[in-house]
Amino acid sequence: MVYNKTQKVLAKQDKLRKKILAAAKEVMAEDTSGKFSIKAIAKKAGIATGTVYLYFANKEALIEIVVQELYAELLDIIKEERSRYTDVFDKLQASMEACINTFLSKKQMAKILLKYFPEINSTINNRFTDIEKDLINFVKEDIDQLLAEGRIPPQDSLVSATAFVGTFREVMLSWLNSEEPVDWEQAYNTLIEYNMRGIGRK
Repeated sequence: MVYNKTQKVLAKQDKLRKKILAAAKEVMAEDTSGKFSIKAIAKKAGIATGTVYLYFANKEALIEIVVQELYAELLDIIKEERSRYTDVFDKLQASMEACINTFLSKKQMAKILLKYFPEINSTINNRFTDIEKDLINFVKEDIDQLLAEGRIPPQDSLVSATAFVGTFREVMLSWLNSEEPVDWEQAYNTLIEYNMRGIGRK
């Protein structure tokens, strides 16, 4: 009986924790200035402010978890799409397509990962830098393999990967910030082809 009661308590706590994280994502997506409060998150979740602190030490700790979860979700989507291909060019293109499709369909994720940063808090800035480095290294591995296969011109793979990720992020940001109608098919194809040409695919 004690074991069952414990399981019920753990399940209830997990459910409440997920509820707080869901509320935090909504608040962060709505207020990209980073000036929102724990009180605003508690209100969105329909719980007392003090309850949030039972699960997260402070706002920065809560943001950290939100970012980690969204980034892990994005990486899982990218890896799944890449697994469908064996050719490196195809894998690289699949990575971009997965990101674009995910950000267009999951606007909340896009706003948090692309628009929310950089935040004024140094801890959050460092976390964003780590994420960007991960993505750059991800692309760099593909470029290094293409170089080893002699399929693209000689180049500094780190510089190319940095430019690749930077260009992608800036274009996605411009789409999120744009108030003008976007021809998604043309924009989608243009971004992919631009980055692929940039690393030397003919």
